[in-house]
Amino acid sequence: MGRIIPSVTVLLLVFVTSKAFEIEVTPEYNVAAQIGDKLELTCSTIGCESPSFSWRTQMDNPLGGSVYNNGSSSTLTMDPVGFGNDHEYLCSAFCDNVKKEKSIKVDVYSFPSAPVIEISTPLNVGEKASAICMVPKVYPSERLKLQLEKDGSVLDMKEFYEDVSTKTTETKSLTLTFIPTFEDIGKEITCVAELEIDEMEFEPKKRQTSQRLSVNFGPQNANITVSPSNITTQGETLMLTCRTTSNPPARIVWGKELEDSSVQHIIDNDTLIIPHAQMSDSGLFICEAMNDATNKTERATVVISVQGAPRITEFSIQPSTTVQEGDNVTILCSVESNPAARIVLRRKSDSEDTVLYSEDGVVHISSVTFLNAGNYECEAENALGESKMTAELSVEYGPRNTTISVTPSTTVKEGEAVIMTCTSYGNPTPKISWTKHLISGELQFLSEDATLTINNIKAEHLGLYECEGVNQFGREKKTVNLIVQVPPKDTMLSVFPSDTVKEGDSVTFSCTSEGIPAVQIILRKKTGGADTVLVSESGRYTIDGAQLEDAGMYECESSNKLGQQFKNRMLDVKVPPQNTTELISPSDNVDEGENITIMSTIYSNLPPQTVPQNIHPSNTTILSSQNETSTLCRVIKTDTDTYLVACNETGNNTDVIEIAVVEIVKETDLMIPVIVVLSCLSTMAIPALAILVYMSRKAKINGSYSPVNTLKPNV
Repeated sequence: MGRIIPSVTVLLLVFVTSKAFEIEVTPEYNVAAQIGDKLELTCSTIGCESPSFSWRTQMDNPLGGSVYNNGSSSTLTMDPVGFGNDHEYLCSAFCDNVKKEKSIKVDVYSFPSAPVIEISTPLNVGEKASAICMVPKVYPSERLKLQLEKDGSVLDMKEFYEDVSTKTTETKSLTLTFIPTFEDIGKEITCVAELEIDEMEFEPKKRQTSQRLSVNFGPQNANITVSPSNITTQGETLMLTCRTTSNPPARIVWGKELEDSSVQHIIDNDTLIIPHAQMSDSGLFICEAMNDATNKTERATVVISVQGAPRITEFSIQPSTTVQEGDNVTILCSVESNPAARIVLRRKSDSEDTVLYSEDGVVHISSVTFLNAGNYECEAENALGESKMTAELSVEYGPRNTTISVTPSTTVKEGEAVIMTCTSYGNPTPKISWTKHLISGELQFLSEDATLTINNIKAEHLGLYECEGVNQFGREKKTVNLIVQVPPKDTMLSVFPSDTVKEGDSVTFSCTSEGIPAVQIILRKKTGGADTVLVSESGRYTIDGAQLEDAGMYECESSNKLGQQFKNRMLDVKVPPQNTTELISPSDNVDEGENITIMSTIYSNLPPQTVPQNIHPSNTTILSSQNETSTLCRVIKTDTDTYLVACNETGNNTDVIEIAVVEIVKETDLMIPVIVVLSCLSTMAIPALAILVYMSRKAKINGSYSPVNTLKPNV
């Protein structure tokens, strides 16, 4: 794509180095040149000290420009650019019989100025007019697009792509015929011209021109305003103002119609002032608005009447302005007026006044009530003005329509503040008093203020509150029930008979709590994972026959919509020792003088007393134990016996073990008497030898006695 090159010579400096011979053309890309502008193409080389250049067009057409060579560059200047420059140009450079060439395409166009808008003048509302959008010296015109817009809306559009293309600049136009309206006043009409040549790169491709519309129109909506009024009293100053819309502004002329229907000219001005108006000033006044540009005229008239306004001479309430309910009342309004006035009696109200039926300004009210009390107004009005007067009727009556308003609500949360306001209507104003209904049936006096405030409200504040309005004509009462909401409190979790029981006992959990509204109680057994919700009734849950797995933490949750409260209790289930096993080291059959260690392993949630006991028919010996380990040091023959292990306060799990101690026999002590006996009783050698053998066997038997087959006790 081509680019617009401004009329400034672009030079590429070439430094003589040992580089290879090369050629460059500036600009580097195709060029879009506007007809009438100046364009320079520069051809430069590198790697050659004294190159020679030549320029030509692709079709060997005239260059349409001048060439200037300067060292290693050559410049082709086209000033001004014309249609003859719409070619592809080729630059040739020669260096030592080496030829280099490079080409560049030049595209010409013409879009020199913004469009011109011509509007037929003058523009008059309702009259045919035209607007012409023209673009001068455009090329190629078949790529032109014209568009007329008004305040962003397209009025008309035209494209010229069907036109025959010629090598010349043309002036193209778009004509719009329209009828101006009042809405066109002050609007802008815009002509947008766009030369859409996508294959050429130049700016701007779009130009636009705007022009504000000036639309003339004759006088419209002429009207007259009179201050203070067209009906006035003598001595007043009147100001008559004539207003109209017109472009250009209209010329105002005031006149007055005389008795012979002719018009008397008064002043050329939009405002007419009549100081100290008199009866003779009454009549028909004429405002004439004239627009010379449109040659149109409009009239407006007003009738002025100078008279007197009504005057109220008496406005009274009989027999008095203060009466009691049931009395009869007469309201009287007397008026002087010229001309005669229309008399209206009203009862005033903040919302809407009530018009009373009256005859000649008199109203009779029989047996008045408190609803008849208030302000009354007499209004006298005629064509010249009006007059008003008010009087107040006071009706005395006993309290009624007593109400209580509670902020924020009759249902409040503990700790909040509540404001109760008592309103009672009566005349005189009722005296207010507050009391509270106690549980005993008595009334507790609280306050004589209309507003009763309770800060930091508590549960004891709930109940029935009574407001009473009293004056000399009666009394009236109103009650309200105050509900105080309390989050759960005083939550207790009890365990019966105790939070420590034996296996097999029954246990009952009981949870109690207070709160308003009523609390919901949930019992849970806490576990390492998800808690278990227990099926309870009225906060009670019973475990029949507690087991070891029932032991653990139990939780009571008390909740209502205001909050929740938790209480926990730990249940401990005691079980006797189970699965008692012993390890005897080094063995349950040892020699006299050795040490024996008894180690016990017992399952029990209540730490058991693991104490081996030496069971003997005449005496039971409890051995010392530490960390379920007992030690018999340097056992002797008498330590041979039966032992029982393991017990706690809930029971025992006895494991019977048997230990046998082998006695060590000293041979010298046994053989001396044998020798003596043998030497002394040689005649009895054979019987004596039999006796010794028997004694030896008996000694060995006594040293290794182990009642293996003895009956073990039942646990």
